[in-house]
Amino acid sequence: MRRLGASTQQRGYAAKVDMAALKKLRQLSEVSISRAKEALQRTDGSVEQALEWLQRDALAAGAQKAAKVSGRVAAEGAVAVHSNAANTAATIVELGCETDFVARNAAFVDLAARIAQAGSALDGAGSTGIGVLDTAAVAAQAVGGTSAADAITAAIGHLGENVVLRRAATAGGPGFVVGTYVHGAVAGSDGHRAGKIGALVALRSDGDRAELAPFAQQLAQQVVGFAPRFTRAEWQKAQAGDESAVLEAQPFLFGGGTVADALAQHTQRLGTPVDVAGFVRFERGEGVEKPAQPDFATEVRQQLK
Repeated sequence: MRRLGASTQQRGYAAKVDMAALKKLRQLSEVSISRAKEALQRTDGSVEQALEWLQRDALAAGAQKAAKVSGRVAAEGAVAVHSNAANTAATIVELGCETDFVARNAAFVDLAARIAQAGSALDGAGSTGIGVLDTAAVAAQAVGGTSAADAITAAIGHLGENVVLRRAATAGGPGFVVGTYVHGAVAGSDGHRAGKIGALVALRSDGDRAELAPFAQQLAQQVVGFAPRFTRAEWQKAQAGDESAVLEAQPFLFGGGTVADALAQHTQRLGTPVDVAGFVRFERGEGVEKPAQPDFATEVRQQLK
């Protein structure tokens, strides 16, 4: 009889959860039914308070996990970009994780894309059209009702791996047209995408933006595919020697001669100078030394310890 009474009491407790509130909370939070029920039960059925409870709980779990995994190498990850509708400013970020499996997880892709979008609130390009963003400043930006830093901490708890905002950069400003491209992109949700390599290109011109924007995107694809190191102006200043690393000297990916030839053609057609002010290229895991993988026997011994 006591078991029957306990079961009835549990059903009565669960029945107190309003189904409309449960549905709304799951749509807003994307948590499981059991977690959504628990959150509503702990907050007297308030969807708003339940969301706050879920965020606090995820952050606490993430902080505990982060303390355990902080020393792990995050050599995998994703590169995400964001540009404004006018193609006058763009941001690129690299978000690191430990495995390609997590890098392809929709939640991880969404997080990288949202951090790139949040970073667009920062202005660091200056007169050159390209600028490095301070990752601490990017991490302080708002992402989904919390800071990017807290969103990363919560993601560590959810995904079970070390997640690190490795670097960020911006392009554009007044007088610039920007192009973006991500190679090997994986889809998240709500149209978000992130991939293995990404690039931003800033063109300096007073020409028609509607015509220059597709050209800037082609140049971003050029930067991803050919991996130049300098613009011509940077190369001349650095006196770097081999001109093959200069963007303008490379064969244009879409034909018609070199990149310099393509710039000259647009200059002639638009009746105003079109120049590459700068570019940035991120490749995930670039510069990160991956730990040596143990052989099978060593791995078994480590697991037995």
